[in-house]
Amino acid sequence: MKIEEIIKVHEKLIYKIASKFYNYDREDLYQVGVIGLIKALRNYKENSETKFTTYAYEYIFGEMYRLVNDSRTIKLNKDILKIYKKIEQTRYLLAQKNGAFPTNGEIALYLEIDERIIEATIISAQSILSLDKETEEEIDLYNKLATEENISKEDKIALYDSLETLEEQERKIIDFRYFKDMTQSETAKKLGLTQVMVSRYEKKSLDKMHSYLAS
Repeated sequence: MKIEEIIKVHEKLIYKIASKFYNYDREDLYQVGVIGLIKALRNYKENSETKFTTYAYEYIFGEMYRLVNDSRTIKLNKDILKIYKKIEQTRYLLAQKNGAFPTNGEIALYLEIDERIIEATIISAQSILSLDKETEEEIDLYNKLATEENISKEDKIALYDSLETLEEQERKIIDFRYFKDMTQSETAKKLGLTQVMVSRYEKKSLDKMHSYLAS
């Protein structure tokens, strides 16, 4: 039986598992579910006492869970970093204005945000910024793109030159994700892609840009 036929036979199983995840694009879940099905097919032994559908269930569910969990983590991290950016901008603004670095209470008062939220955001952001090298590089690039008006002329030129190393589709994804501050899901809908494809394009694009900037 061909792969296409196997996918068709197990389509109901994939959608059934997808229904367990709420508030998430059904087609994106289906796409990663297919990946899980193919992985299960490659690892399944014909003489196994376990039915293939039972065996494949864990693979399909696992791929969907990773997609949803990773998406939530990325969005949460990005939201925290946006608030953290405001906090740091306010910190330096008040420092220049008053001649001394402000307390978290003074920053909270200026931004009209509860001081406990300020403190929690700082702790969370510092935790995010201490993640592995790959994540740090992505956050660093996000900060450069999000605050391009504050970087030097030379760095800005290098940043835009790095964008020229990308293909058209990759440039669009970086533009939507980092310049227009859209989520992966929003970007996928805008370009007619799946969220999985956007994630892969984004990773590839960031690697290209980092390689160019590091050279």
